[in-house]
Amino acid sequence: MYGSILVFLGQKMSLRKHMGAAIRSIRTVRGADYGDLAEVSVKANISKLEQGKSNITLEKLVELCSALQFDSVALLAMCVAMQNGEHYTLTIKRAMDQLDAFQAEGGMELFSSQLVGSELLQRPRGKPRNTKNEEAVRELKDAGFSQAEVVDKLGLAKSTVSRYWLS
Repeated sequence: MYGSILVFLGQKMSLRKHMGAAIRSIRTVRGADYGDLAEVSVKANISKLEQGKSNITLEKLVELCSALQFDSVALLAMCVAMQNGEHYTLTIKRAMDQLDAFQAEGGMELFSSQLVGSELLQRPRGKPRNTKNEEAVRELKDAGFSQAEVVDKLGLAKSTVSRYWLS
């Protein structure tokens, strides 16, 4: 059903156009005009958004959704669902499954630890380490595998294995 809406001359519409259509639809259903959204943005910016000619920041998106009394996650789900040619319930279900898996992996605890009050912790300088890969390399090294065997077994770059091998 949605797939035929998405494809025009064999190309998918951009997320920006889906966002424009969603904002226009929500504004219309809510009976809001550009003047009702003046505290969020000027008329010209809302018009450009609704025409798919402008992008929106996350902060502005949340403000706009608040002014329209529409949940920002619901708006994003609508747009992603339309772009993927699926019903929004599938999009939401997939997102919930991913969030559940992320939480089971300890991701939500890590996410929470990245914030102190309203401030984002500064990460150490340099390239972030992949501790899972580092542990896998060390385990295989301790099990007697060569660096070349570890590269093949884990599918990592030789330089990555070498870096973890020596650390």
